[in-house]
Parts: sequence; C-alpha cells; structure tokens
Amino acid sequence: MARGKRTIRLAISCDGEIVPRRHFGDCPQFRIYEISEDGEPRLIEIRANTSPEEERHADPKKMKGVIALLPGCELVVSGLESPNFLRIRDTKPLQPVVTERGTVEETLEAIHRAFDDLYGLIEARRRGERPAVIPTVS
Repeated sequence: MARGKRTIRLAISCDGEIVPRRHFGDCPQFRIYEISEDGEPRLIEIRANTSPEEERHADPKKMKGVIALLPGCELVVSGLESPNFLRIRDTKPLQPVVTERGTVEETLEAIHRAFDDLYGLIEARRRGERPAVIPTVS
C-alpha cells in the first residue's frame, strides 16, 4: 500500500469465505486484512482459531485466547455480538464490529463504506479511550 494512506488492520471471524452469524471466538478461523481508506484490502493471513474451548458461556479465558491470536489487529469483526464483544469494547484497545453481510468480500466492502467512522473509533482507542459503541456494518 502506498505511504500516507490511512489503514486499518482487522480480523474477520469466518468459516472459509462465509461470515456466519456466530460469536467471534466460535468461528474456525480468522482472516486478517489490512484495508486502506481507498478500499484496497490486502489479505495478511488466514489463522486457525486455536483458542481454548469455553468452560462456560462468554468465558473470559476464551476471549483472552482469541485476542492473543490477533496481535496488531485494531478491529475485530463478527456476524454476531457477544458478551465478550462487550468486554472487548469496554476494556481492550480493539474495536469490535458486527457485520450483517454474509461473506468476507461483502464485509470488506461494508467496512470500506464505513471506513471514516471506524477509523475515528480506532483513533480514539489509540488515545486510550473506550468508545461505548459496537457498530454494525451492512
């Protein structure tokens, strides 16, 4: 990507090319992308979800295990909001986002359309703020 462009590094929870309506940590893999403000996504890596199994619903250990798999990501995208998304929103530098789109490609297009708003939330998190919002992209 060209220098000077604003970019976001994000992880999309998925099952292949599909973004199922499941909690972030319940999907079998994460696609890690860098997307620039001009909408150009670049696939960095496809990473298997090797986080520990939940001992109970919304297990904080599961959340910690998932986050450890995603160093450098600033945005995490899932097909469904979860109690751990609320914890991430309130305590972590990551910005959670819910997508109403069914595929990775459609989700990336929706993120591009919402780029300015999402980038603003990420900038707030970089300053140590924790915006009390989990946006939905569609």
